[in-house]
Amino acid sequence: MRGQLLAIVIVIGSGIANFVAFRSVEASMVLTQRAYYEESQFADIFVSARRVPESVRERLQSIPGVAHVETRVVTDVMLDIPGLNEPASGLISSVPDQGQPLLNRLHLQSGRWIREGAEDEVIVSAAFSQANEFQPGDRFSAVINGRWRPLTIVGIALSSEYVLEVRPGTFMIDNKRYGIMWMGRSALAAAYDMKGAFNSALVGLEPGASERMVIEELDVVLKQYGSVGAIGREDQMSHRFLSDEIAGLRVQALIVPTIFLGVAIFLLNIALLRLVSTQRMYIAILKAFGYSNVRIALHYIGFGLFSVAGGTVLGLIGGYYIGDWLVDLYTRFYRFPVLRFDMPEGVILGAVGLSALAAVLGAISSVRTALKLPPAEAMRPEAPKNYRAGILEKWKIFRRLDPVMLMIVRNIVRRPVRAAVGVLSVAMAMSILVMGRYMVEMFDTILDVQFNRASREDAIVTFVLPRSASAVMDLQHLPGVMRVEPFRAVGADLEFGRHTKRTAITGVMKRPDLHRVSDMKGVYQPVADEGITISAYLAARFGAAVGDTITVKLLEGDRRSAPFIITGLVDEIMGVQAYMSSATLAELLREEGSLSGAYLQVDAQHLQDFYDVVKRTPTIAGVMLRSTAIQSFDDNYKENMDASSAYLVAFAAIIAFGVVYNSARIALSERGNELASLRVLGFTKLEIAVVLLGEQVVLILIALPLGMALGTYVSSLLPDALATDLFRFPFDITLKNLGLGALTITVIALISGFFIRRRLQKLDLIAVLKSRE
Repeated sequence: MRGQLLAIVIVIGSGIANFVAFRSVEASMVLTQRAYYEESQFADIFVSARRVPESVRERLQSIPGVAHVETRVVTDVMLDIPGLNEPASGLISSVPDQGQPLLNRLHLQSGRWIREGAEDEVIVSAAFSQANEFQPGDRFSAVINGRWRPLTIVGIALSSEYVLEVRPGTFMIDNKRYGIMWMGRSALAAAYDMKGAFNSALVGLEPGASERMVIEELDVVLKQYGSVGAIGREDQMSHRFLSDEIAGLRVQALIVPTIFLGVAIFLLNIALLRLVSTQRMYIAILKAFGYSNVRIALHYIGFGLFSVAGGTVLGLIGGYYIGDWLVDLYTRFYRFPVLRFDMPEGVILGAVGLSALAAVLGAISSVRTALKLPPAEAMRPEAPKNYRAGILEKWKIFRRLDPVMLMIVRNIVRRPVRAAVGVLSVAMAMSILVMGRYMVEMFDTILDVQFNRASREDAIVTFVLPRSASAVMDLQHLPGVMRVEPFRAVGADLEFGRHTKRTAITGVMKRPDLHRVSDMKGVYQPVADEGITISAYLAARFGAAVGDTITVKLLEGDRRSAPFIITGLVDEIMGVQAYMSSATLAELLREEGSLSGAYLQVDAQHLQDFYDVVKRTPTIAGVMLRSTAIQSFDDNYKENMDASSAYLVAFAAIIAFGVVYNSARIALSERGNELASLRVLGFTKLEIAVVLLGEQVVLILIALPLGMALGTYVSSLLPDALATDLFRFPFDITLKNLGLGALTITVIALISGFFIRRRLQKLDLIAVLKSRE
């Protein structure tokens, strides 16, 4: 049985490897996150405002539940990176002139701290430094408060606030063109007229303090200073991405190992049933000599435990290397001072427990069969099966089959349970292939919808502060600009019943062309002239529907509140946002067409001139180029998903091979006498191979459509399981996906058949015919 047991060991090992890898990586990420947050004193609440006198800090510190308050100056800047043609942007945050900040302390990897009063020294983030190959002593330029200023890198650091550096408002990772920097407080405050003032604050809470109540008090105090509202750690961008990734690992640690171990149970069950069938006489002898049913049951359960022991060892070893590979992959995105792969004892014990459970469940059926055998009956050879014609054999089409096909169909019909197990196992392998391919195609769909149907602009320009409508004329005069679609965005709290969500409301012009509100399929969703359109995901969380009234509380200006009727829902891919017509939003803000930015169409022949001018325009806070966004998406998300898909395909291939090979080997051992007899009667080796492997072909043909249906169903569950405020995923299973899955299973079956046929060619006719069976 070594071939069959090897297949079982490999399948169990694959399941355990997945369980160990994902659960261990999850545990490693959680422990690393917790330790890093504690070491750096990561803030609990984040506050932004226009300009707040430093004296207000004492009022913030006195709020019940507040343990620490760290004030600072934070601003967006345009950058000119040597050797980079495109405009870059970044965020500069102040740090104390002497020593580390109290909250969100930096981890200095190289270089030194900023000298007190130095106006041209900065510390840059490790991700930004690595992408641009910066070293301490290198220089670049930034537009600081409307003036170009050369800056010198004196240090490279990590920050718990930016474990993942994402360009705000885009969810794009582009470390080459977007960077985080830190400058001394006095130098940055002087440049922005912030001496004795701040525009950002970090708040640490006392143990047991209510985050919601503290945020409400902070908003009341800072309302008059242009605060856009405090947010908790849960809504902080870097933390949210990291938390969602950890949750995704938890889901994967549940789904994939469950499928593998389910298949392993089926395989073990088939193998042990065959073993009990061949050991009828030995079981009878043992019972006759007084061995109890418990002793015999423990023997076969022990056989199952011994069988999976090798799979457990293989899984633990494989899980370690897979987990180490995953951690290495995550270090490309998430920046920690130290991120090591570690296998907790609990995960190891859990893996052993799962293996033992698989062994016991796989042995139950065979144990029951063994215990039901009376000694006197078991001493005799097994009675021949009742081979009377079944239902299928009464059909006219069945009677027209040739003898070989008749033998194949009869063998399947007379062993329905075993056939069903084989079909279900192959279907599970097929479902994994469909699921893996779906995840690749899902990102292709996102890329097409987001950058070809919804966002068709060449560049998005955002302003430092809202500008008047005349800014459209200024943008139209930039080199190469052929079309301008302005937009206004404002922060707001959306309230419905007991639910509240802080998000952005974007004003949408009539009949937009460059940037359109689209659903997951890329279908344009018009925004009504009145009312508000919100994300379908948000509406589901609120329990709201079209026609309901939602309250909008502005986070800018006079922070007024107003009720709006929900006139539309949009099932979009990224973010949880809301939309109004430009006129409705202007009326709410009591403004005359102010702008937050614009979508631009730029002539490709004048891109370099456009870049040069934009870099030196002080009112522009940032520029995102469509081409670089697509490249960033490909390099970070798509590449990662391709690797995950290849990983799933490899393990699905293991399942398929293990199932097909195991089933064929059992069939060969059971029907050896029959096949040898056919050879004696004149059948060729090819013909008996068809008799044996034809059964597997029929089962695979039945399993493929079932696997397609199962894979489609499992894939349909993923969008809801993985949906977050940051991303939702479209569901669409293509014929290409199903076809590639079927082709993969077919190729694997052919490989398995090749190994079985080699064993058939070595069949010893004399030895088989002499066997007791």
